[in-house]
Amino acid sequence: MSSQLALNLRLRDASSFRNFLPARNHEALAGLRSVCAAIARDEPPPERVLFLWGAAGSGRTHLLQAACRAVHESGHPALYFSATDAPTLAPAVLENAEQAELVCVDDVEHIAHLPGWERALFALCERMRAANHALVIAGARAPQALGLELADLVTRLGWGPVYQLEVLDDAEKLEALRQRARNRGFEVSDEVVRYVLARYPRDMASLFELLDRIDIASLASKRRVTIPFLRALEEGARGKD
Repeated sequence: MSSQLALNLRLRDASSFRNFLPARNHEALAGLRSVCAAIARDEPPPERVLFLWGAAGSGRTHLLQAACRAVHESGHPALYFSATDAPTLAPAVLENAEQAELVCVDDVEHIAHLPGWERALFALCERMRAANHALVIAGARAPQALGLELADLVTRLGWGPVYQLEVLDDAEKLEALRQRARNRGFEVSDEVVRYVLARYPRDMASLFELLDRIDIASLASKRRVTIPFLRALEEGARGKD
């Protein structure tokens, strides 16, 4: 099991429930948090299979990694695995994964038409159920629309709650960035956030990475985060090209 658990080292630093703005995704967040809370209390999870789906940038990876982080921090084993790696890995990577009390499988659409992987995930569903542990799976589409060939696997993925995640709109992205900044110990004005949204990639992963770089630069220069400060950073970056 140690080789699988080592995959948790790939969790993003920013992936926590505290850094997630639920917006229209309250139900999915509440469902995941209830599972993590039960595991932390050494109780059976209220749901043994949860499925999250939504477009890129809807928060699927953030929520799965946040759940693993929460369970791990409560002293229980958790496993995160992205199926984007499936074509280059043997399905045996999932063997004994049920020893973790929470297993999160992301990007599940990447195992479609890979019979060995479909059978391995189906077997994991069965083992997690027998162990009374929680399995959370996420994909770009609902279970029936993933293109999976193993009908029993499609059925298993829909055993529990299926949550569709909505991408944040511009107002919600603004609030998410301000929340992330507050969690890092600094404030950004709406004007600064609108400037960032107008000039940089708008997916939340890129925006969070940018905000982290801005915070580091602000601390190093001991300057507040303002539009002139951002323009100076941009000029400095262009000067290095």
